[in-house]
Amino acid sequence: MTDPREAAANATHEALTQAWSRWGTLDADVLTHLINPAFMGGPRWPAMRQAYRVARRDGAVLLASDGLADPFDDGPTDVNGCGLEFYAITRDPLERVAGSWLWDVVWQMSNFAAGHGGIRSLLDELGVLSTELYDVGIPAEHAARFVNEHGRVGVLLGVADPHVPALVAGPRSSIRLVAVTLLTLDELALAASGGGAGRARLAGLLAAQPDPTHSSLQRRSVLA
Repeated sequence: MTDPREAAANATHEALTQAWSRWGTLDADVLTHLINPAFMGGPRWPAMRQAYRVARRDGAVLLASDGLADPFDDGPTDVNGCGLEFYAITRDPLERVAGSWLWDVVWQMSNFAAGHGGIRSLLDELGVLSTELYDVGIPAEHAARFVNEHGRVGVLLGVADPHVPALVAGPRSSIRLVAVTLLTLDELALAASGGGAGRARLAGLLAAQPDPTHSSLQRRSVLA
């Protein structure tokens, strides 16, 4: 007899594979760690599995978390884990995806969400969120535009992408696909000081761009 959790995990994997494949061509292999960070003091993902998927389309690269929506192996049985997966997209040239600033953005955001546990409910309530992430390897020549005095970078969560579904039907609950968009420092200041209205304005300005969710070290501020 098939284990119900294994069946739900397989159905989750298939649903997400179909969603990312609609955006672009998925790499055959996932990116993961030699040693699970949870064994070294990091936050625990729902089923311990921590991986990342890469898709490519017309010169752009999409990096997505893979495991945050896995059914819990020791927890609620009526939900798909944290109920979300994060992704970031860039057209900037990357020598390799793993270890790049794009990787740092998705990795840091994913682990923050795994530790927090309530990001999905906040997004459902507020629509878009902003936060700051540590240890994002922005190249030195771009740091003045993206890295604040505390060594953190700002991101906006939840800007809609016309080519990525906002929700995927999981076997136990819906899964939200959340864009993580790198912000310039003036954009971060608006998101941090302007409250919900500031975040909504910023999301609207980004949505008016040709590639609303794309992150780029070359992108001009939408406030310029």
